[in-house]
Amino acid sequence: MSDFTPEMRNSAMWSGDARKIANGKANEVILTKLGKMPIPDLSDVEAVQMGHIMEPVIGHLAAQRLNMMLEKQDGMYAHPEYPWLKTHIDFEGFENFSRILVECKNYNAGTRSKFDESGLMPAADMAQCVHEATVVGVSKVYLAVLFGGQELVIIPVEVTDQMKADHIAKMSEIWSHVGNGTTLPPETLEQTKLLYPESTVDTKLASKSVEHACSLLKEIKEKRKALEAQEEQLQVMIQGYMGECGSLQSLEGNVLATWRSAKPTKSFDSKLFESAMPDVYNKFIMEKTGSRRFLIK
Repeated sequence: MSDFTPEMRNSAMWSGDARKIANGKANEVILTKLGKMPIPDLSDVEAVQMGHIMEPVIGHLAAQRLNMMLEKQDGMYAHPEYPWLKTHIDFEGFENFSRILVECKNYNAGTRSKFDESGLMPAADMAQCVHEATVVGVSKVYLAVLFGGQELVIIPVEVTDQMKADHIAKMSEIWSHVGNGTTLPPETLEQTKLLYPESTVDTKLASKSVEHACSLLKEIKEKRKALEAQEEQLQVMIQGYMGECGSLQSLEGNVLATWRSAKPTKSFDSKLFESAMPDVYNKFIMEKTGSRRFLIK
């Protein structure tokens, strides 16, 4: 079985899961591994493709900068004591007779301020380095980041035994939810719909914090409604001024707005199909559970 099939991805905790958990998306990890959320297909995302293309280049540059031999690794690694902890690594080498790992990243120049050779990096990148060190059993990982195809920054990450123990404990906590079929509180509206698709006739008494949240949400919705009305008025005025013109520019020649016709598209007309072939149409009608509608009173 390939290391990248949904079955394999959901059978263990990987470095990508560690990144999501560090970014506050632990429940997304749980729901994905329980099969309630699909694994996103990133194969066609250009940034992801470029990351794979640039990986050997970054590895070569890192080897020169670190003055060591680095070997490309394509296999899967599992923790010897906790086999549900798994990872892939980019490169490995030896420094002062100790095995080290090199994780390669290809980021845009706009993220440069989030990194520094002293150890500054986003929590997700740190979590990935710690995860790989924990699974493979090393104490040092170099994060090699190429920014905008112009600047290579290499950040050493010393991973202590305590950091590994803390990481195992955190990942174990999340993995236990997967094994028990339980989840954490929802993190997004999409998750609330997945976790609680149908309502009951029961009524729940609000806590003080939830009551305050309802009051605040009501205020926000009223402000948004007023802003949306103002937005519509301004858009009507501008579009009315433009008429049939596709663009609007200032006296200095700066484009202020565009209003162009999109290319024609083809779509399935269910109403037309129903009127033309009602018997066939009715054979494909399926009843679905009604969605829940949330209203602030």
